[in-house]
Amino acid sequence: MKVDATAAGFLLSSVCAASGWVVWWQNKIKFDKEIAARDAADSATKAYAAKRDFEHLRNNQKDISTGITLGFDEMERRFEVLDRDILDIKAQLTILNATEHR
Repeated sequence: MKVDATAAGFLLSSVCAASGWVVWWQNKIKFDKEIAARDAADSATKAYAAKRDFEHLRNNQKDISTGITLGFDEMERRFEVLDRDILDIKAQLTILNATEHR
């Protein structure tokens, strides 16, 4: 029985090509799974980072609001002190003016 070299070469190259394609396909599936897992982990990390950043911003906003409130309370207290001082000055001026006109 005589073997044709062309047919044997074609058969061998077909087997090699098919096995190469199978190996390539398996690696592609494995690589796609790794990419998907990495993307899921990155997505979870980004979601956590965004939530953490939002909480920082909300806490900073609360701190700013508290600071403004305390600032206005301090201003109110100082205006009350100034109001009393002005009232005392007016009372003393009224007393001095009344004693001068006697």
